[in-house]
Amino acid sequence: MERWLPELPHLVLWSAIIFGLSLGLALLSRQILNDPRKKAEEDKALLKQLLEGFGLEIPPELHETEAKVIKSIKVP
Repeated sequence: MERWLPELPHLVLWSAIIFGLSLGLALLSRQILNDPRKKAEEDKALLKQLLEGFGLEIPPELHETEAKVIKSIKVP
């Protein structure tokens, strides 16, 4: 039991590093895997639902089913 006590700080350090890297990769992959177009459509639907719920006028942009591309990037 006394042999691994000097190694305890190293073990804690490496465990913290591995945990931090795993957490960082999980958060990064979550951001990458979320489709921004899907999120935009969900946000528009929620906004439309809230406006209807409060009896307010719904702008024509929210009546459109497909999002318009404002600026596209040309790949060489």
